[in-house]
Formats: sequence, structure tokens, C-alpha cells
Amino acid sequence: MVPAPATVDLAVGEQLTLVVTSDHDDELHLHGFDVEDKLKAGVPTTVTVTGKDPGIYEVETHEPPLRLLKIAVR
Repeated sequence: MVPAPATVDLAVGEQLTLVVTSDHDDELHLHGFDVEDKLKAGVPTTVTVTGKDPGIYEVETHEPPLRLLKIAVR
């Protein structure tokens, strides 16, 4: 996985755009942002979220369960 899992800081009200490309069909889930999106192998998927409630939220795939990063809304 590139880059390696990390924590990204996001201020309340600030936007974050993620571009995820998977090597297999899967599903992307952003906890705390009510975002679930299909991933198609080799096709970049772009998701933009806005920090609302302070906390630390995981971004993961489902098959297999894989944590991509954490978003720390502060």
C-alpha cells in the first residue's frame, strides 16, 4: 500500500480529497463521514469529505478488511 497507513489531520470545516486505486474490486468505507463507495480494479476513485465532528476516523476497504489511513478531525 502506497503510501503506508498514516493519520491525516483535518480541521473542522476543512475538506480532504482522497484518490484510491485498488488492484481488485472492493468497497471503500470512510467511518464518521457516511461514505461508502465501490472500487473497481485499476480505476481511481475520488472522494472528498469535510471535517465536521472532532474525532479520529478510519478509512478502510472491506474485502479484505484493510485500514488505509486515519483522519483526525480537530
